[in-house]
Amino acid sequence: MFKRISYIWAVVAIIASAVITSCSREETNSLVVPSHSILVAAPGDTGSTTFDSRNISSLVPVTIPKGWVVNSVDMYNSTITVTAPSSFDNEEVESGTMTLNGYTPTGDINTVSVYLAIVSDEVDYTDKHANCYIATEPDTRYIFDATRGGNGDIELNTERIELLWQTSSELIKYLDMRDGKVVFYLESAVTTDDEETDVVVPGNALIGAYDASGKLIWSWHIWVTNNDPTAADNTFEMAGYTVMNHNLGADTNSDGDTNDSAIFRSYGLYYQWGRMTPIVGPNDWNFAANYDKRLFDFNGLDLSLEYVESKVGGSIEWSINNPVSMIIGNPDNAYDWLNSGHDDTLWSGTTKSDYDPCPAGWQLPASDLYANLTIAAVDDDMAWQEAQPMYGWNLVDTETNEEHFFSAAGRRNYLDGRLDNMNTNLELPVPWSGYYWTATTDGDDAKALYFNLNTNTRTWNGIDTEHKMHRANALPVRCVKVK
Repeated sequence: MFKRISYIWAVVAIIASAVITSCSREETNSLVVPSHSILVAAPGDTGSTTFDSRNISSLVPVTIPKGWVVNSVDMYNSTITVTAPSSFDNEEVESGTMTLNGYTPTGDINTVSVYLAIVSDEVDYTDKHANCYIATEPDTRYIFDATRGGNGDIELNTERIELLWQTSSELIKYLDMRDGKVVFYLESAVTTDDEETDVVVPGNALIGAYDASGKLIWSWHIWVTNNDPTAADNTFEMAGYTVMNHNLGADTNSDGDTNDSAIFRSYGLYYQWGRMTPIVGPNDWNFAANYDKRLFDFNGLDLSLEYVESKVGGSIEWSINNPVSMIIGNPDNAYDWLNSGHDDTLWSGTTKSDYDPCPAGWQLPASDLYANLTIAAVDDDMAWQEAQPMYGWNLVDTETNEEHFFSAAGRRNYLDGRLDNMNTNLELPVPWSGYYWTATTDGDDAKALYFNLNTNTRTWNGIDTEHKMHRANALPVRCVKVK
């Protein structure tokens, strides 16, 4: 009897082994070039990119743009190296698509396409470390250091990078990491007739750095805009600071325009006090239905913002490892997003901290920036029906009498992350409000510029230049030039 049972189990084991072997033979094969491209700076230059493969034994070029040469396809190091044409006398091309076939041991074929191009325009941020990089030029390659975080003081063991989200599925392209540098490309926006323009599609993106274990260890915000916020005509002087007139992440300052598109493009991004990573705002200019701004992941698929309790995400390390999140305020910690205690050093109004969200050369302001602001008299005297469509105030500097427009972009509430601002219901209007973080703390809370239009009773238009706010609120910010 024992021998018979042993025999049956032996048969079962053989069958199971056959099933496992069969499954392994049918195991999915894959071939991916994460960057989708090889971009070089000049004719005759050599460039390379990496590929990820599974169950692929060989990779063979099938079609190559005229004049380009494939130097090697290294299966061991998973790299493809090409050289661009050095002259264009015989119909050689500056750009084109190369296709390669990946063959499995059983003869199956996977085909992959790689865009090859000479891109002479380049913006190199390698020596300008920050958590945000501005990108304004179309048909341009952008480069920054993937091995340093913050102001460059934080060393990162970056093994690979990945697009975490972007506000348009075609915003940044051909993301790659070579020799410890992040490289991405901005295309020109196109018209409805598929004609190229000399502008970019504005928006925002977040690129993440991963270590060898697959852990997300840092992220960088890419601010894509046609209006360089650092240009002289997009800044002003106030209280001893040079100030951007754009909210961080915005494409424009609406300047009191009542056009829906101008208002929406002026909002920018939202930040919890002390966090370096941006949080998106509403999907509509009027905060309709409280929907979040639509996001796309690296595959072009929809991605949702996460809402996380402080007891789960309330640490600095967790917030860095999980940047696509809004951390709900902890009532036992004065509604800080940190689960316990406060860290007043995360942001600074005197020096640029490693968690400062502004671009290189720019930082968050101290609360004294807004000390002399008040609502311009003309705006304050308007009927609410006239003031409401501006979605903001002209604020006047009482020392210089100069006016500057600040959008009323609302906030994300510390209690649940909801978007708080206003609606357009004239029967029961809700006041719109403007909030702007400063780097100054005040006990458990931090200080913000706050103003509001009360359309319910029309008895009070308010402004408080040092308004105490719980740190788990997510507010817009304005950056000032590092002194």
